[in-house]
Amino acid sequence: MTVDTTGWDTAQRRAFGELTAKTWLDAELRQRYEREPLVVLAEFDIRLAEGSVAPVLPPEPGDELVIEILDGNEAPPPPPCLLSLCFCLQYSPGRDPR
Repeated sequence: MTVDTTGWDTAQRRAFGELTAKTWLDAELRQRYEREPLVVLAEFDIRLAEGSVAPVLPPEPGDELVIEILDGNEAPPPPPCLLSLCFCLQYSPGRDPR
């Protein structure tokens, strides 16, 4: 499933990727998004133009999702993207991951 992010800047696309990943791990967040998507999008600094419809969240990837904790200052390059939604989150120990 491809999400239409036409007109979004890079920061908004990354924030939506983060939101998507978090909804895959947090059912309550997914339910909140389904009830009040504009409020949840605003929490991730995504504000849509008036009259715009919030995008539908992509379905959970099932067993296709791999989460790796990367250690060190340099992350290896991401694998080739084979899906329509592909993103990497980098975590640095001692930093707030949000």
